[in-house]
Amino acid sequence: MMLLKTAVLLAALSGSAMAQERAPNHLLGEDSPYLQQHLYNAVDWYPWGTQALAKARAENKPIFVSVGYASCHWCHVMEQESFENENIGAFMNAHFVAIKIDRERRPDLDEQFMLVTETLTDSGGWPNSVFLTPDTDPLFAGTYFPPDVFLDVITQVSAAWIEDPATLSANARQLSGLLQQYMNRAAPAQELSDDALFTAARAILGEYDEFNGGFGVAPKFPEESIFLFLLDQAQRDGDRKVLDAVLGTLDGMIRGGIHDQVGGGFHRYTVDPDWMIPHFEKMLYNQAQIGRLLVRAWQITGAPRYRRAAERTFDYVLRDLRDPQGGFYAAEDADAFGADNALLEGAFYTWTAAEIKSAVGDDSDHMIAAFNLATAPDIDGRSVLGLAATDPRIDRALALMATARALRTRPRLDHKIIAAWNGEMIATLAEASAAFARPDYLEAAKAAARFVLAALDTDNGLERISLDGRTGVDAQLPDYAALGLGYLALHDFAHDREEAAFWIGHARRMADVLDSQFALEDGTYRMTAGVDALGAYRPVADKEIASGNALALALFSGLARRVENRKYLRDARQLAGALSGHALESPANSAAILAVAREAVFGRSGPVRYVSGGAVRIATDYNRGAGRFDLDIQLRKGWHINAHEPLEDYLIPTDLTIGGKQAPATIYPKPDVKSLSFNAVPLALHEGNLTLSADVPDHGGKPLVVKLSIQACSDSICLPPEVLHFTLW
Repeated sequence: MMLLKTAVLLAALSGSAMAQERAPNHLLGEDSPYLQQHLYNAVDWYPWGTQALAKARAENKPIFVSVGYASCHWCHVMEQESFENENIGAFMNAHFVAIKIDRERRPDLDEQFMLVTETLTDSGGWPNSVFLTPDTDPLFAGTYFPPDVFLDVITQVSAAWIEDPATLSANARQLSGLLQQYMNRAAPAQELSDDALFTAARAILGEYDEFNGGFGVAPKFPEESIFLFLLDQAQRDGDRKVLDAVLGTLDGMIRGGIHDQVGGGFHRYTVDPDWMIPHFEKMLYNQAQIGRLLVRAWQITGAPRYRRAAERTFDYVLRDLRDPQGGFYAAEDADAFGADNALLEGAFYTWTAAEIKSAVGDDSDHMIAAFNLATAPDIDGRSVLGLAATDPRIDRALALMATARALRTRPRLDHKIIAAWNGEMIATLAEASAAFARPDYLEAAKAAARFVLAALDTDNGLERISLDGRTGVDAQLPDYAALGLGYLALHDFAHDREEAAFWIGHARRMADVLDSQFALEDGTYRMTAGVDALGAYRPVADKEIASGNALALALFSGLARRVENRKYLRDARQLAGALSGHALESPANSAAILAVAREAVFGRSGPVRYVSGGAVRIATDYNRGAGRFDLDIQLRKGWHINAHEPLEDYLIPTDLTIGGKQAPATIYPKPDVKSLSFNAVPLALHEGNLTLSADVPDHGGKPLVVKLSIQACSDSICLPPEVLHFTLW
């Protein structure tokens, strides 16, 4: 879509005189901030539900469904231009039943109606505008319509329905049946071999923008699931080309206007290929996933720019998106009131040279040059800021600009606390806390998790959303799975065994609900426990976060490596097989499945690993400056690993190789020698905790693979040996 470069006065926010004189429509009493924005429109909106659907059938009127969300810029534009228009409103009310849907409350409906639009138009976006028969079969669809075009569309749809409803209904039923088949299609299982994953990664890179990073031309989205898969692929295979694509994308985003240079965090997408001109809404899920990419990029490269961008992102979230009770809000709007008291896209984030000079003072010329303001993209005479490099001088000036910007009217804050998005943020903050030695991040993650447990985790099941203390929307597949992964991350970085047991208990509970309420016969999971709109379906495509089935697979796989319960391993393997065909059929749309399916077989690729059914935890640290690689190995009570030189030839030794060469024997601590109940012969073994520290040779900037071979045994059983790979860049 085009970038709106003129001021937009939004009646739902500021209240036009005409809107204030109207009686509220049928959205009265709805909790959704998005629906509340449309309460006084000229269009007589209904929420999705039995009342509206029954009215459409009783009056034999087609249904108009408009899907959007509270911080959506173009949703605001279409509201002001069309839904506040008296002529359009009168026609809609006479000839249609109009339904408003908040996509963030009902992602199941959003995904189904977006599939309709993508099928009919080969594109999608919000607001999503879908016309249905009274039986909810799809007739016609589009996204944003200018008012003259929209009036023409509704006139033609109405006329066609009045002229021949039977033919339209028959065609719509046929399309609905095809869409239902597609939503529940099965794909033959395929082997997710190294070669298959390499081919998938290279196929994805076929669309890579070599100049700016990212994919395609415009609009350009962060595509976090794809880059998390590619980063995992690079770590496992030492593939420099794949790593460079991830880092090139992050570098382009950090420099560009998609990154809030003054306050930290990232906007949702840009309308240009250079990452410079964003739509300015800020979404929690972007902060969680881009933040995770930045943490892992810093761990791989040690480059300070990734840590700086990550910490500024997390600090933004903790400062501006955190509820006083600990949960994380959904989003901030794109639009804000400017100096002339009109709502402008990006008014809070854009600058003039005069404003920079006023905020920074003596350093203003340096900052104007650093922002390259003379050629910076322009919106209504104000500049979008990009920044190619930073130094302490620039950071001090940015702090002064942040102070000045705080005096502006902030964009509206969407106070919804969404379970799935909070699960993503919890997991990222826990990981970042360990990586950056930031205990405040871990405390924030735990506070959010405790908020979810108190506010959303009820006796009747998990709720998806909390808004000002109110709930009422059943959680869906991504909510249970993403929260389970958040709890799993808190387990991984807990300070003691009791705390770890508490969090993994809740992770297991989320997984068990998935099995009892969402499981399908083929081993996949459907989006919702119930059925609505076009019908039940299994989500396999990544949207704003990874697909519900990818998240479920990650949860089962993670539990299988941390607890002694083979059911999770069976669930993970069955789900990975069922999803493998979908993922290899369309790797760019299901990249998260590729990543977690590989994890299900080979374990995680990061610096912290759980193996041997959770009996062994391994945390690594690569000190580039000192040229040292440390492995901290923690063994669960009652378990051991064999010494590097076991006393019996048939036992699998603990063995470390670096770049294909054996580490010196001196790195291994002295083993314990003892007999166990199953073997009277003394054994050389390690129990409890041990650390292996090895020198890393200069590897000339090329990836260096470290391999750790271990076999975990208890007093009664030995598990299969495992080989862990760590790639040092």
